[in-house]
Amino acid sequence: MAPPLRLTRRPAPSLRRIASGVALVALAATTSVVGSGAAQAQSVKQRIAAAQAQLHALDQQAEVATERYNAARIKLAASRTAALTAQHHLADAQKRLAIAERSVRAFAVAAYQGQGLDTTIGVTASSPQAFLDKVATLQAVANSQTQMLAEVAAAQREQEQAQATARAAFAQQAGATKQMQADRASVLAAAHQEQQILHKLQAREAAIIRAAKARAARIAAEQAAAALRARAAAAAAAANALTAQPVNQPVVRGSGGARVAVQWAYRELGKPYQWGAAGPDTFDCSGLTMYVWAKAGVYLDHYTGSQWNEGAHVSRDQLQPGDLVFFGSDLHHVGLYIGNGNMIEAPYTGANVRISSAFRSDYAGAVRPGV
Repeated sequence: MAPPLRLTRRPAPSLRRIASGVALVALAATTSVVGSGAAQAQSVKQRIAAAQAQLHALDQQAEVATERYNAARIKLAASRTAALTAQHHLADAQKRLAIAERSVRAFAVAAYQGQGLDTTIGVTASSPQAFLDKVATLQAVANSQTQMLAEVAAAQREQEQAQATARAAFAQQAGATKQMQADRASVLAAAHQEQQILHKLQAREAAIIRAAKARAARIAAEQAAAALRARAAAAAAAANALTAQPVNQPVVRGSGGARVAVQWAYRELGKPYQWGAAGPDTFDCSGLTMYVWAKAGVYLDHYTGSQWNEGAHVSRDQLQPGDLVFFGSDLHHVGLYIGNGNMIEAPYTGANVRISSAFRSDYAGAVRPGV
């Protein structure tokens, strides 16, 4: 299996922070820009908003592709197991067939060498009834050999069919995985294109800001600088709050397994997202939940669709730390609930494991593992 692909997106500053910053400066500059300059600033702001929306859609497509890949990987493993089992069964059948064939050959050689019934199995008797009994015994032996050959031949046909079926399933899953890798590459290429669009918009906006400074002079420049400083301070504070692991982790209540899972999730904060990864250094969303619950002795599949059925479903008002929270009608994303309306998640390519709100607009439900 090819190693997981990674989209190179500079983590600092991220595309969203670049676009947000450009839009903020454009808003400040617009108050000092007249004529065509104001129209240009408004046009660039609109194009930035459209590019951000496209990038968000690409993030969701990439996450869906990742979980499809995880599902195919599980099915592929099952197909391999089925093929191996079929091969073992076939080997057993072939052994039984060889034993039966040796018995038949021995019987045939004895007959070919001219040994009569009396010398082959000693068909002699002191009375007609005893003779008939021994003949019946010989017939039973022959019938048994015939039946054994028929049973082994049937078993061989059955196992050969099972092996062919398993090989076909393996080929189908391998083809599906290859196609999903190609789809994933297309999504990454599109995201790279969006990155280039945002860079061009940033350069365009910088030119407009320079023109605005020339016309509005010192006041407009000071307003833009103040807005940029405020944005940078707010972004830094938010980043510290979301990515820094607390010195003293909150007390996790609930079952012992949930407490262990949440404690391990805090340890993974700040580690990079990588699709198809399940630790210990990088994670995708279902890989992170699988990894931390395994530390508690509960083993989940590396696939959101499977994890949805690997525990008891709980309502939103009954959520406890350690529960899995799912998002999207297709369950393409999962996080670990930690209490107070928050979760720890591995969000998307270019971002790190972080603390986020657990109640997004596409919240789909929750599962309590180990129950």
